[in-house]
Amino acid sequence: MKFLLNFYNTLLHRHDIVFKKSYQSNPGYSVVKEDIAKHFDKGIDCVSLSSVKGSFGSSEFVIEAKVYDSPENLLAIEPKPRVKVEAGK
Repeated sequence: MKFLLNFYNTLLHRHDIVFKKSYQSNPGYSVVKEDIAKHFDKGIDCVSLSSVKGSFGSSEFVIEAKVYDSPENLLAIEPKPRVKVEAGK
């Protein structure tokens, strides 16, 4: 993991991070979340991913994420996922 940005936000109780890491193939969000959680010694429920970007032909990915101090902080700050409601049901 090569950090491009590792900033601790004391007001929001989180690390704002941007880093590069090599993977053999396109990692899913779950694999990246596990790697970040292990690195910061936090649970997976404390990690919020913004993006995982790769370039064609390269095994390096640029990852943007936020690592909160606790799951409660994450739930208080991050927007809730939208639930799709189908009409007529």
